[in-house]
Amino acid sequence: MTNFEYASRINEAAGLDLSLDCKEIDLQDKFYGLFQCFMPEGAGVGAVFAPLQNGTELQARIMPIYAATAQQTREAFDQSMAPGYFCPPQDPKFDDEALKSLALAHVRNLKIFAEFLGDDELLKMLEQIKSARVQEGFDFAHNKDELARAVYEAITEWMIDTPKLDAKLWVLGEAYYSINCDYLLSAYLQYPNYAQRPQEDFLKPYFELYLAGRRSRLSAARSWFSRTKFTQAKEVNERSQAVKI
Repeated sequence: MTNFEYASRINEAAGLDLSLDCKEIDLQDKFYGLFQCFMPEGAGVGAVFAPLQNGTELQARIMPIYAATAQQTREAFDQSMAPGYFCPPQDPKFDDEALKSLALAHVRNLKIFAEFLGDDELLKMLEQIKSARVQEGFDFAHNKDELARAVYEAITEWMIDTPKLDAKLWVLGEAYYSINCDYLLSAYLQYPNYAQRPQEDFLKPYFELYLAGRRSRLSAARSWFSRTKFTQAKEVNERSQAVKI
């Protein structure tokens, strides 16, 4: 099955009636927001994954997102509104200690990833993180950090460069990104399709933080003394609460 044939299958499954008379490179953009078509519970989304070599595993990864957001999506539908993104509400089961534990698990797994890449500089930066804390009202937009950039660049470059088990999944690149405009979330959801990857499912804690209604951000001081922060805060557009590491 070619990418165009797969795109046509998705188009039909989602009832989109899209024009696919375009260059192949533009196929991804056609499916921005695809998974939102299957809100609230994800009914019918299996048709998107059925043609893929590892479709069962890929579908299993995305279904918890529908479960976590179904109630608020139904409430939005009742008000004649449709959510633009999947933004799980804060889960009250996660107290500060549970959040800190997940944050440190995320850092531990990033070290495993750095070792897998053989990236000694990134590993050295991550090894400076010794603690985690919950913080309210952190402004992500104006707090960029060198460590956060290094992690982001390492993961996104790996996503691009690593061989894929089923090349057709490329068509869903923008569909995955548009779930919550988050490339790390996209990487977790596509993990079964990466042929060269750490044995450890290293982004699982990051995904669990997302499902708990938090965002994470790594922070490092100029002296390379790093700290892990957990932030619970609503973005201006109320897309999600934040967890900062």
